[in-house]
Amino acid sequence: MYDQGCRSSLFRPAAFANLSLSRNTVAERISNLSENLSRQLTEKVKFFIAFSITIDERTDITDTAQLAIFIHGLDQEMCVTEEFVEIIPMKGTTTGDVIFKNLVGALDKLGADWTRAVSLATGGAPQMVGCKTQRKIGGCKPSTSVFMAFCTRSSV
Repeated sequence: MYDQGCRSSLFRPAAFANLSLSRNTVAERISNLSENLSRQLTEKVKFFIAFSITIDERTDITDTAQLAIFIHGLDQEMCVTEEFVEIIPMKGTTTGDVIFKNLVGALDKLGADWTRAVSLATGGAPQMVGCKTQRKIGGCKPSTSVFMAFCTRSSV
């Protein structure tokens, strides 16, 4: 609803009169915005000197596991970027190996340099503690320390 107290012409109904809001137009605009945001994040990731990953796995109402991936990066100018990367539906059993492969695939699509990964935080997915994950995040260097956090909710 148009608020009579709003003085800006931007919020007047006439400003929207010539916008095409068909289903296809809206879908195309959303797709264009999504592609643009993905390109921007891919460019930012190239300049990270360090980054951490946060993942969370939940089951939706259709009983499909969803893996949400977030990246937190730091560039040379000490600017912090925190972005949603992807949500991946996972059918069947969600083993640590399945979660690991989906995580690697999503971050490889971004072009993330795994040698710059410093930590992984999960929402209570202890299967991510495995050696494969630690080696991947540590850049396959046994001497690299990797901080891994596992956050769980307690029902109090």
